[in-house]
Amino acid sequence: MKKFLKILLCAGIFLHSSTQIIFAESLRINLDDAIDLALKNNRTIEQSADDRDAARWYLSSARRSFGPTLTWSSTSQRIGGRYYENYRDRRELFQNTPEYLRPYYSLTNNLSDYPKYEAENYNAINFSFPLYSGGRLEAQKKSAEYGLNSADLILENTRQSIKFQTAQAYYQVLQYDNLMEIRQQEMKNLSEHLETVKIQYEVGTVAMSDVLATNVQLANSRQNYNSAQINYENAIANLNNLIGLPVETTLLVDDNLKYTPFDRDENSCVEYALTHRPDGIAADFTVKSYEEAVSQAKSGSRPNVSAVVSGSINGEGAFKADHIAERWTAGLEMRWNIFDNNVTSANVHRAKALQQKAESQAQQQLETIRLEVHNAYTSLRISEKNVKLSEETIKQAQEQYLISKVRYEEGVDTNLSVMDAQEKLTQAQTNYLSALYSYYTSRAQLEKAMGVPIKIDAEIYKKAVDEGKVSKKALEISQVAE
Repeated sequence: MKKFLKILLCAGIFLHSSTQIIFAESLRINLDDAIDLALKNNRTIEQSADDRDAARWYLSSARRSFGPTLTWSSTSQRIGGRYYENYRDRRELFQNTPEYLRPYYSLTNNLSDYPKYEAENYNAINFSFPLYSGGRLEAQKKSAEYGLNSADLILENTRQSIKFQTAQAYYQVLQYDNLMEIRQQEMKNLSEHLETVKIQYEVGTVAMSDVLATNVQLANSRQNYNSAQINYENAIANLNNLIGLPVETTLLVDDNLKYTPFDRDENSCVEYALTHRPDGIAADFTVKSYEEAVSQAKSGSRPNVSAVVSGSINGEGAFKADHIAERWTAGLEMRWNIFDNNVTSANVHRAKALQQKAESQAQQQLETIRLEVHNAYTSLRISEKNVKLSEETIKQAQEQYLISKVRYEEGVDTNLSVMDAQEKLTQAQTNYLSALYSYYTSRAQLEKAMGVPIKIDAEIYKKAVDEGKVSKKALEISQVAE
């Protein structure tokens, strides 16, 4: 019975593992599924989230700098030299003097009052609480807050970038999938035409050259299909990599590329982008962070005041006070760099230079946003024209192919005309597919350029921060509904 149960258990584990493997090797997916997987699994998003966590902990560190600190310092060391001769002589005198004569030499009867002075252990505790830092701690905290705000928006921008890359990769899979269908239809047409040519050759109405030419054309078509298949497999691997699946996973895509119009003008797209692009708003927060860095540098010329309490013991053994009696102090401590050889001035100038650089980068980011929206919108509109144009071309090419095929069968046209018509039909279908792929890729790129939100609305987030909300609250307010 035990062996039987073990066999059942092993079989169950094997079947469970096999099911997981089968599931991992094949997955039906649509565009929304692909984007969801990418947002959950993509490594770049994970890294951006780690940067956001680092900014959050840096802010936590800056906030805690306002609080008290308690430190303990301890040393243990061997000692020697003439400095300690009097102490050692005193111990020797105690040991060599009878008890009744010790009062004569002002000696006690307790040996512990006369340490050897061969070792020294020092322990000190210091408590400090900052009262005034010249604005340094306040500026450091504010700079860290703006750094966290920027990290929140950079994470959202990373999500939007990954969404675009995923959509682009997904559309490429669809493009090559449809292209394989076009190549398959081409091979089918050429195979059927080859049979017609062979019949015509057998009855003596056409030359052997027609058979050979058709065979060559069919072979070329098969090579083109193989090339499309290679591109399709590579596109699948690229998409798997983006969405966090093993590259060998077989994806079964559910969608098909179909044209749907885009009815927004360029000016409205630009206006939306200027108020919603998270990286553009993040650049503004970076400028504010550097402004606080200037204030932090200026604090070097101001005094620092702290409340301090300290105590120490010093003795022959650990935590003993037989060398020097225990002592403590309590009061205020002020530190003021009256002259630092213009180090503070240099730090201020450096901080101002970095602030100016951040301001220039923020302005450059706005210019980049305008350019990206313009380029994506222009590409979308041109692709849209090509889609409509190629749709009409396909109809004409199909009609021309059918006419050429019938004329050849009736013996009033050449084999070259049929193959040329087939080649033009394939080219028209390929052009339509390329235009459609370009249209949807440009549309996805335009959404990225506009800053269409995924998790948070950057405009609402900025307003919340401007109203004094902390990062956590601003994220809650700006959360986008599923």
